[in-house]
Amino acid sequence: MLDLFTLLVFLLVLVGFFAARAIFGRQRHDEAISQRLEQIKAELLRDSPAAIEPIDDSIGLQPDRSWLPARLQRWAERNASIAAQVDALHMGLQRIGWLPSLRSRLLLTVAVASFGGALFGRMTAAPVLTGCIAGVVCFVAIVWLGYQAAMNQYLQALARHLPECIDAITRICRAGVPLHSAFAIAADNMQGPLTDELRQVDQWLRLGLSLRQVMQASAQRVPLAEYRFFAVILIISQESGGRLGDTLERLSATLRTRAELKMKVMAKTSEARASTKIVALLVPGVLGYMYLNAPADFRFMFSDPAGIKVTIYALVSVAFGLLITHLMVRRVG
Repeated sequence: MLDLFTLLVFLLVLVGFFAARAIFGRQRHDEAISQRLEQIKAELLRDSPAAIEPIDDSIGLQPDRSWLPARLQRWAERNASIAAQVDALHMGLQRIGWLPSLRSRLLLTVAVASFGGALFGRMTAAPVLTGCIAGVVCFVAIVWLGYQAAMNQYLQALARHLPECIDAITRICRAGVPLHSAFAIAADNMQGPLTDELRQVDQWLRLGLSLRQVMQASAQRVPLAEYRFFAVILIISQESGGRLGDTLERLSATLRTRAELKMKVMAKTSEARASTKIVALLVPGVLGYMYLNAPADFRFMFSDPAGIKVTIYALVSVAFGLLITHLMVRRVG
């Protein structure tokens, strides 16, 4: 018992260490993006030494909370941090196309999670309590995994469409069309996830808002670092009078190079990612097999004290291995 407890403590400390390392690595990545933005700003200033004001990310359009009830809107105004998370979630659901069918999706997920929790709880010592906990965990897991998968697909589509959008705006501007009119022309002659965003940018510009304010709000709506580069270049070029066409052309070439490099990295890490998915699917697969073909063993794992210890050890060890593999693949990527 003492050896098992010591091993679990060691594994938890090790997992915490790698989690902290991953968080700090993300912070370094964000700092690198900020430094790159400053380099682009310096290049544009060198091409056109006109003085420009610093870009303030806090300037932007106010989020639309009309979908919330009046009481929740007042509560959101008093809790800015939570309201920002709710606004981001609402925008994400709108981007991936879940908002119109959100109610039916949630009801279906609740039904599936309740059924799974009931099946799991009936094999345990406390079926009602365990079934409720398992249902909640199953609901959160299904919603989170589905949302992440849909958002990843949306971000990949954005990354593929962004260079084409930049090329279209570059050609339109070089043809002598003002930048404020280039967004509508590009949106009318292109298809992809960015066309709606370009039309929205054009609508706000027609209402008289400045390009700085509109593009800052657009960069907040589009969760893509490459789009932030694009927005910063447009703002600085508009205010400093730099060579917008050449800068956008270099940005488009850089994005295509990064996409090719990312595809090479994905190909080299495909074996490790496939192994992670197989190992992750083995756990529910084995549990499902035991539930159907060996119910006594399944009941032992979740009812007997010794079986619970073995189950906790197995889950911690599998989670630790998956975390190590994920961090290795992410470090290479």
